[in-house]
Amino acid sequence: MSSDNNTLEDFASEILEDGVIDADEVKAIKQRLYEDGVIDREEADFLFTLNDGVSGKANHESWKSFFIEAITDHVLDDDETPGVIDQDEATYLIDKIKGDGQVDEIELDLLVNICDKATGESPESFSDFVLSSIKSAILEAGVVDLEEVQILRKVIYGSGGAGGADVDRAEADLLFDLNDATTGNDNAPEWQTLFVEAISKHVLEDEVSPNEIDEDESAWLVSRIEGDGQLDENEKSLLMAVKEKATSISGKLKPFMEESA
Repeated sequence: MSSDNNTLEDFASEILEDGVIDADEVKAIKQRLYEDGVIDREEADFLFTLNDGVSGKANHESWKSFFIEAITDHVLDDDETPGVIDQDEATYLIDKIKGDGQVDEIELDLLVNICDKATGESPESFSDFVLSSIKSAILEAGVVDLEEVQILRKVIYGSGGAGGADVDRAEADLLFDLNDATTGNDNAPEWQTLFVEAISKHVLEDEVSPNEIDEDESAWLVSRIEGDGQLDENEKSLLMAVKEKATSISGKLKPFMEESA
């Protein structure tokens, strides 16, 4: 494969000719792109072009890991904002991933990896895109399996997520949305653990009222629990955890707990 003498556009055409990326092609791509130790924007564009062209095909397993590594390096290993996603990088990633009209499995894993590896909070636009992409994938599957629990953990607790290492309202709402949509389905047992743990962290480890349920948190919890018209097992476990851990409970939640007991 004469990759060194080709433009990246020609190189991409050569690789995409048979519709898949094999192990030798991954090695050739890696050798060329990392020759100077940096993945620049043109090279990142090249990688997205390749991924869009072979999405869903029987590519060698090394393609997925290389693509995720290289794009993560492009946005987190730069000189301007090392370790974090800036607004330009956020816009770039969203536009490239949405470019072919779908968020495929590799691109979803890329988003999760960036949230996990970033050392600082990402722009709201990027965080919202990550959460909506994960939500769509889980709702399509209809269940929250162990792999999806692990994905959610990385995004929610990763420094590059919406609330950094904390659990913010957008992330907490996502968890309730997923819980409402998958109640009674064959979810992994670890899903309940994450749901209770993360929502408890959101309302009890905040800066405004640490260890307490204030009026806002109380109203939010009641509205979310009542939202789908049922009190499921995950929500019951959440109420028990909050009752046990909170030093005080204000607003609607306390009488709601008594009525639900």
